[in-house]
Amino acid sequence: MRLQTFSFIFSMAITIMAMVFFFPNFQKSIKNNTDLSIKIATSTVNLLATSTPVVSEQIINLPIPKKSLPISKPIPNIAPLAVVKEVIKEVSSKSLGELINSSVVQLYCGYFSDEGATFSDISRGTGIIINPKGEILTNRHIIYDENLKKARNDCFVLKSPFPNEKSQNPKIYYFTEIVGYPAVEKFSDSFSEDKYYNDFAILKIISKISSESKVNLILGFDYASLEDYSVLENNNLFNYLPIDWDYNPKDGDFLITLGYGVDASHMANKITSTIGKLIGNINTDGSLKPQILLIESNATAGFSGGALINPQSKGLIGLISWITSGDEPGKYTVAIFRDFLRDLMFQDLNFELK
Repeated sequence: MRLQTFSFIFSMAITIMAMVFFFPNFQKSIKNNTDLSIKIATSTVNLLATSTPVVSEQIINLPIPKKSLPISKPIPNIAPLAVVKEVIKEVSSKSLGELINSSVVQLYCGYFSDEGATFSDISRGTGIIINPKGEILTNRHIIYDENLKKARNDCFVLKSPFPNEKSQNPKIYYFTEIVGYPAVEKFSDSFSEDKYYNDFAILKIISKISSESKVNLILGFDYASLEDYSVLENNNLFNYLPIDWDYNPKDGDFLITLGYGVDASHMANKITSTIGKLIGNINTDGSLKPQILLIESNATAGFSGGALINPQSKGLIGLISWITSGDEPGKYTVAIFRDFLRDLMFQDLNFELK
């Protein structure tokens, strides 16, 4: 029993001495970070032997710890916000003045007597040449007599120079025929969507006015000269006002309204233009597409059949139909938006032909 106790005490002493001897070297090795091969001493003690215990060494190779690098985050490539300016495509290389002067005309519609001596029930307004064939866009109420329930088949094209700084009288150019117009019932006397949306008609130039006719005596104007005709046509192809198919109306847009408006003497002898602000639109079929545009402008009587123009593109975007006044809501110019022209071109609409 005493021998076992002595052996245990002796073994513990040897172990403590080994720790005291090796531990400082281990600490020094860690601090120097040069040799991390640690020699750990283990002893095998034969408690029954009288000889000195044999000390063996076991070498354990520890990996050198790697310093953790900070995680690098990629620098985001953020481009500065660029203000994209809307590119407005012009419909023609001609100036706006040239386009107006060569496409916006005045219409005199009524009834010639059989002998051609009288011209009655005259309706005056504006028209727009819209293609090289000489087709003219205007209002239904200019060429159709609601009281007589028939069209004013005798329509003449007149024109003043633009700009007409000298207030020159218009000259007589062409005779036209009616191509078609919507077959609708009588327009209401108050504000009505159909009253405006169906208020269009198409005429076509068919001939120049012969100097032998009595039209000049009846209308009181001179005939156009060859030089005058060259403004409207070239080699039997007519100049026209291109349509701006890209424009999307936005409230607050400034637009041009123009036509043969009456002056203080109630004469409509020259083209006048105004700048108006778009204040809203109406649609008649429940869709979100604008069909009738409302413009704050100083348009006057005679603008019926006139042009609504986008000044940025110089293109036609609407047909002036009405000027509200009196008990109608507000005071503004009413124009039919240009999309109905696409329907005319690609669909078989209900037209009442002459």
